[in-house]
Amino acid sequence: MSKVYWDKLKVTDPRFTKKINKGFGEITTIDPMYQIMKMTEVFGTVGIGWGWKCNYIYTEANVFAEVSIWVESFEYSYGPVSSVQSLYKTNGKLDDECTKKAMTDALTKAMSHLGMSADVFLGLHDSSKYIEKIKADIKSNVDKSKIKEVT
Repeated sequence: MSKVYWDKLKVTDPRFTKKINKGFGEITTIDPMYQIMKMTEVFGTVGIGWGWKCNYIYTEANVFAEVSIWVESFEYSYGPVSSVQSLYKTNGKLDDECTKKAMTDALTKAMSHLGMSADVFLGLHDSSKYIEKIKADIKSNVDKSKIKEVT
């Protein structure tokens, strides 16, 4: 692997981010389907050019997701990268999406090791000047020959 992949994955389209406040300050979140789309653009179809394996570990109160990711072939894998989520919501009821949340968070962390959305993790999305530059770059890179006029 080289920095070539990092450079292909590092820029995040602001349309697929949103700011949220988790109680300790505002953070930028990234749509996980956007990240999967970017990985697919760079490496090919999931399961052929890249993929991941997830192992779940349960305790009385939590679920841990351990994600190992591979690119190009199973030989080039790393992990596990872990995340944890509570099995229960604050109201005491079972959170039926806790495993998905844990896996998605671990997968995002694992992909970040390849450079995925590095600009978000480096705090560049906190700058409005950076966001405007990225939007302009994305707009100028649109292949106008593939756009059909709707009448």
